[in-house]
Parts: sequence; structure tokens; C-alpha cells
Amino acid sequence: MEDEEEALAVIGSYRTARQAHEAGLSVLACGHPYWVRIVEGRFLLVVMSDRAEKLKREIDMTAAKNRFWPPRALDLSAPSLSKWPTIAFMLMLALVFGFQYEYPSIVTSGLNSSEGLEAGECWRILTAVTLHSDIGHLAGNLLGLSVFAYLSCRYMGNGLGWAVILAAACLANLSNAWLRSGEDFSSLGASTAVFAALGLLAGYPVGSYLRAKVEIQARDWLLPFFGACVAFAWMGGGEFPTDVPGHFWAFGYGSALGLVVAWSGVARRLNPWVQALLLSIAWGSLAFCWLLALSGF
Repeated sequence: MEDEEEALAVIGSYRTARQAHEAGLSVLACGHPYWVRIVEGRFLLVVMSDRAEKLKREIDMTAAKNRFWPPRALDLSAPSLSKWPTIAFMLMLALVFGFQYEYPSIVTSGLNSSEGLEAGECWRILTAVTLHSDIGHLAGNLLGLSVFAYLSCRYMGNGLGWAVILAAACLANLSNAWLRSGEDFSSLGASTAVFAALGLLAGYPVGSYLRAKVEIQARDWLLPFFGACVAFAWMGGGEFPTDVPGHFWAFGYGSALGLVVAWSGVARRLNPWVQALLLSIAWGSLAFCWLLALSGF
């Protein structure tokens, strides 16, 4: 009996029998038997002593290869989030659209324009987001915002989400007007905000993947990314007067900003007060820009 005990060696200690037997699969794969013994609440993996060193190396190599299996699922969205900021923004767009018919001059004062930007009227890159050409234009953008903007805020919170959406829309309008400098160019509509939000949905999971310290399931970031790209290809095109370059810039800036925000992890560190402050700054900037536009600054 003592000779038999001396012929055995322990090559692993595990918390559960399942872990011990999973490690034992590597031993079986090498064509050798193993035993599991319970000692003081631990499950010991036992093999023949003359093969112990080789089998221990095999188990360590297998554990190293499988250290990221199964892949971790990404936890991206908040468990619950108020829809009222998104609803309030949509109601504001409808209200502005009503004022357009009573006071048509506000369209001239607020639309994005290459000539206006050349004259220093920088407020146009933001006020243009709130203007629409007709009821169909408004309805389509309201539908897009109700889905894409809300889901983006689920990633980042209402304050940071809306701040980034409007920032990306402004950058898109600025780039569009600057690249057409010297042309008779003008545009309006919340579609830049819609496609900025769609871009956030594409970029944020990729940034979370880059930030992750362990392997995660590819489907958690690849599917949102390619899904958003397909949605952009489907909805972002069109014939004149559709502003396709503006849609492209908005989607690109939204994707880039979403990736950076997720990679930095800043959204997880913002408390509700900071989120409320960011939301106030975003909407306050919009109100300030309209004040400049209507005052003829």
C-alpha cells in the first residue's frame, strides 16, 4: 500500500470536483489516468509520480490557453434610464417647427450655411439641428432620435449622451460647411444628430472591447458595429436635397467620440449630478446659440 502511495503525486488542488476533473481532461488527453481525492475540503488531482512533471506542464499550458474561456459578455447599458430628456428634445424640435411657420425668418437665421460661417456666424452649426424643411423631414428625424438617441444615452447616461450627440452633430455641420467654403451651400435638420447617435451605437461597443482587460465575446461589439454600419448605409443615402455628406460626417464623428468615451471609461465615473450638469450645458448651449441667432449678433 505504501509503495502504491509513493507511486502517486499531486499535481493540482481545486475548490470543486468539477475544476479538478476539467484539469484531469488534459491528463486523459495525454493517455494517462488520474484520480481525484478530497483532503481538507480541497479536491486534489493525483497522477502517477513518474509522469507528474510532464502532466503538470500540460495542465498549466491548457489553463493558459483557456484563461479567457468562456468569453465575458459586455455590460454596456444602464439597467434603467429616464426617457424624458429624449422626449423633451423631440418636443422642442416639434415646437421649433411650429414657430417656423409663424416666423419663417428664423430658418434664414438658423440654418447651416457656408456663407454664414465665413461671416463668423458659428451658432448655425447647432441651431440648424433644430430646423426642418417639412413635416416628413421632421417625422423621420423624430423617429430616428426616439431610437438611436435613447439607446446612446443608455450607454453613456442622458447628460453625457446628449452632450456627445450634439457635439458630433456640430462637428459634422462645421466640417460640411467648411469643406464647401466658396459654394452656395446650406443645410438644416436633426439628421446630423440622428446619425451621430447611430455612430455612437457603433463606436461605443468597440471602445469597450479595446478597454476590456480580458477577452470578451466578439458578438457583443462586432454585431452592434456592423449593424450600425448597415443601418447607416440603408438610411444615410439619398438623392438631392438629402445631405449625404452631412450624414457621413455625423456618423463618423459619432463613432469616433463613442469609441473614445467608452475606451476612457468616463461614463462609468459620472454621478447623477454631473450627468445633470452636462445635460444642462448641452441644452444651454443650444439656447444660447438661438439667442445669438435671433438677436442678430
